[in-house]
Amino acid sequence: MQIGNSFLKLKKYQEAIENFNIAIKYDPSYTLAYNSKGMALNNLGKPKEAIENFNLAIKYDSSFAEAYNNKAVSYRELEKNKEAIILCNTAIKYKPNFAEAYNNKGASLGILGQYEEAMENFDIAIKYEPTNPEAYYNKGIALMNLGYIQNAIENYDIAIKYRPNYSEAYHNKGLTLAFLGQMQNAIEHFDLAIKYDPSYLKTYCNKGYILSLLKRYSEAIESCNIAIKYDPNYADIYYNKGMTLEKLGKHQEAVENLDIAIKYKPNFAENYLEKGISLVSLGQYSKAKENFNLAIKYMPNLIAEYEATIKKLTELENFTIAKDYEQKLQILKKYS
Repeated sequence: MQIGNSFLKLKKYQEAIENFNIAIKYDPSYTLAYNSKGMALNNLGKPKEAIENFNLAIKYDSSFAEAYNNKAVSYRELEKNKEAIILCNTAIKYKPNFAEAYNNKGASLGILGQYEEAMENFDIAIKYEPTNPEAYYNKGIALMNLGYIQNAIENYDIAIKYRPNYSEAYHNKGLTLAFLGQMQNAIEHFDLAIKYDPSYLKTYCNKGYILSLLKRYSEAIESCNIAIKYDPNYADIYYNKGMTLEKLGKHQEAVENLDIAIKYKPNFAENYLEKGISLVSLGQYSKAKENFNLAIKYMPNLIAEYEATIKKLTELENFTIAKDYEQKLQILKKYS
C-alpha cells in the first residue's frame, strides 16, 4: 500500500494501480486501497472506473469521508455537479472540518454559476486549511466571474505562494492580466504556466490569442502548433489557430482549422462564429449565415454576452480585446 501511495505521489498512476490491486487481492475489504486506486484512475481520466472503486471503499466503510469527497471529484469530471455537491455534503457530515470537501463543493457550485455560495465554501476551506492553494485558486475563479478582478489576482498570488509551481494559477492570473489589458505581463504568466506544466494546453490557446492581438502572428501559430503536438484532438487549439489565420488574411486555412475544431467540439458556438467570419471574408455569405445561425443555436445569448463583455472591457480601458469583440459582433449582426 505504501509503495502504491508513493507511485501516486510521483504521478505514476498505472504502477500505483498495480500495487493497490495486490493490496486488494490480499484484503478484499481494504477500504484505503480502493480509495487510492480510485484517485489514480481519476488522474488517468477514468472517472467511471474511479467511481466503482470509491463505491467499494464506501461499501466497506460507509462513513469514509475521503471516499465521498473523491467520488464527488469524479462526478464533477462527468459534469454531474449537483450530485457532486450532495457527495461533498456527505463527506462534510462525516468530517465537518474537511477543507478539501468544502473546496470541491465550491468548485461544483462555481461551475453551476453559484459564485457567491461557492466563495462561502472556499472561505470555509481556507478557515480549516489556510495554506490550501486550491481553495485560493478556486476562489480566484469565482471572483473573476463576479468581476472582482484585482481580488482574483490576489487569490491567485496566494495560491502561487503556497504552491510555486502551480501552473493553473499562473495561467488564470495571465487571463486576468490580459482582461486588464496587461498583455506582456499576461504572456509572461502563460510562459510560467508552460514552464511548470508543458502539457497544460489551455495556456497555449490563450497565449496564442494574446500574441495574435499583439500582431505577433507567427509566434501565435507556433504556440498553437506546440499544443497540437501534445494533443491532435484538442478542439480549442484549432479554434485559436483559425482565429489567427483569419487575422493573417488566410481565410481558407482558417476555415479548415475551424472545421477540425467543429469536428472535435460540435456544440461550441464560437467555432461557428469564427468560421462565419472567415466565410464572409471569402464572400461565401449564405454559408456564413448558416454558421452564424448555428453559433446562436448553441449560444442563444451570444450577442448579449459579447455586448456585456465589451462594456466591461471598455470600463477597464482594455480597448484591444474590446475592439476584437466589437468587430466580430458587427460582422455577426450584419450577415446573420
